[in-house]
Parts: sequence; structure tokens; C-alpha cells
Amino acid sequence: MSKVNDIKNMKRQQKHITPTHVLTETVGEESNVVINEENNQGRKEEKKVERKRVSFDLRTDLHKELKMQSILQEKNIYILIEEAIEKYLNELKK
Repeated sequence: MSKVNDIKNMKRQQKHITPTHVLTETVGEESNVVINEENNQGRKEEKKVERKRVSFDLRTDLHKELKMQSILQEKNIYILIEEAIEKYLNELKK
């Protein structure tokens, strides 16, 4: 094999470390795979919701906090925003 192929193979074998791994657990635990598969199946079984793409400006500090919360809660940012808006709208109705 050539050196290029050796380098490509080494890169393929490297594990990718996400911020979620760093914050929640030690890297390399086998149980993480099972948990992630269960979470993905739960999301797939959820009722599909029609969504509309929107664009808006947000303060940088709020965006950073929202991003950290999305990592800690292992949810997408748009889901956290949807939950917050639903809560706000429900409070307005009361």
C-alpha cells in the first residue's frame, strides 16, 4: 500500500468526538451507541410535523446559551425554540 492509502485508512479509523460526548460522558463507552439508537428510534416514531423555515436575528449571548442547552439536553435548537414559543403562547391564552 502507498502512504496515501495508509493515511486514509488511519483517518477512517479515527473516532469523532462531539461536544455532547465531552459534556456528558467519557469517550469510548459502548453504552453510548445503545442510548443513541434508542433516541433516534424514538424521534423517528414521533408524528411528522410540517414546518416552515424562518430566518431571524438573535443576540449572540442568547444564541450561545441556547446552543449549550441544546447540547446538554441532546435536542436540536429548533425543538427548544418551538417548546419555548408553545409555552409562551399557552401562557398568553390563559
